[in-house]
Amino acid sequence: MTGTSPSRKSAYVALFVLMLSYLLSYVDRTALGVLQEPIKQELGLSDWQLGLLSGPAFALLYSIVGLPLARLSEHRNRSVILAACLVLWSVMTMVCGLARTYAQMLLARVGVSIGEAGGTPAAHSLIADLFPSKERGRALAFYSFGAPAGAFLGAVTAGWLAHHYGWRTAFIMLGPPGFVLAIAVIWLVPQLQRGRLDVNAGQAQDDAPPPPFSAVLKVFFSNPVLRHSAAGAALIVLVGYGIASFLPSFLIRRYGLDIGAVGLISGLVNGVGAGVGTLASGFAADRFGARNVRFYSWLPAIMVTAAAPCFILGFLSSTLAVAVPLLMIATLAIFTYLAPTFAQMHNMIDARMRATASSIMYLIMNLIGLGIGPPLIGLISDYMTRVALTQAAGSGLVPRCVGAVASLPVCQHAAGIGITYALVVISLILFWAAAHFWIAGYHVGRRRHAVE
Repeated sequence: MTGTSPSRKSAYVALFVLMLSYLLSYVDRTALGVLQEPIKQELGLSDWQLGLLSGPAFALLYSIVGLPLARLSEHRNRSVILAACLVLWSVMTMVCGLARTYAQMLLARVGVSIGEAGGTPAAHSLIADLFPSKERGRALAFYSFGAPAGAFLGAVTAGWLAHHYGWRTAFIMLGPPGFVLAIAVIWLVPQLQRGRLDVNAGQAQDDAPPPPFSAVLKVFFSNPVLRHSAAGAALIVLVGYGIASFLPSFLIRRYGLDIGAVGLISGLVNGVGAGVGTLASGFAADRFGARNVRFYSWLPAIMVTAAAPCFILGFLSSTLAVAVPLLMIATLAIFTYLAPTFAQMHNMIDARMRATASSIMYLIMNLIGLGIGPPLIGLISDYMTRVALTQAAGSGLVPRCVGAVASLPVCQHAAGIGITYALVVISLILFWAAAHFWIAGYHVGRRRHAVE
């Protein structure tokens, strides 16, 4: 109920349920990346089309619909909104398994994105009211752990199901757990007074109207810390989500692995690596940020700078035993941005602005990151594949590697070259992302937190 003060145990139970909701969204999101090679073969798609499925088809609606749903979360019961979103994206994940054409699959992915759009802003707002500012870094780190944990489970589960039953069954089987979790959200996540744990909690009453959207935009974009953090995070998502989307294809084309092994390795890289980075960064940010607030920005700056060469060396390695550890280390490093970035934002934003501010942050991250990353990798991969085919064919006829022709050795070799160099090129953007966090760290030391 609104205005109740949950016990520590109830707060952690609610946080666990919220983390599971985020986990499930990434299970559904990751499954497409693991299953895209058999989808590509059956539907006769190019890498550009695959990139559209995992990029703009998801990002545009996710970002645009997220804003009105975030505003709704400032007014209405956040638990009910999250539960309704859970049901919608679970249903649309099952619909992916029924798609018979590229257009149908595209529409199903749009449906998934609409459902997932309202989940995170509501959850972020709730977490800020469950835990005080000094604990939000670790609380948001635990919530954000749902992303890598979901990536691991999604990759392993989808790979196993596809290996034994086919990709369509995999999508259909991933939907029902969302219905059960929606019930848990209603029962176990309380609706709390907004801003109850802030210094100015007496001013943040639930019956007070939230500031208008224009006011939130002004606060957000007038703050250089938030501007540069959003830019850096968006570029990290561009690289990280793009790599995660095409890592299964890279493993299949470069090393000739079957989909079951690909699911396991993708899960280890995107799950274990990202999970360690997410959790460790939240605790580190709270500990060292208490001494120097710039650490909330400088931690991701340092780690993202180190990630770029690890990715490049991993993709260029000819040995799987060398490539996988390097890719895990790089993924761990880039995921150190998530918890510190959002903890810092919530400590600078008033209570009745948090869901909207989270949505704005995700709008920037997803439009740039999800919207550009996968299709950009697809474009580069298609181009480099054509270059490799032209070089292999010499003066002969260059084959069009679509459908059954894609299984020819010359096509497989060229596709492996194309995806490898696309992933190497995209990794260079991480140096740009790190620069924004260095700049944000400079500015954050010059500003006072709105919420201590």
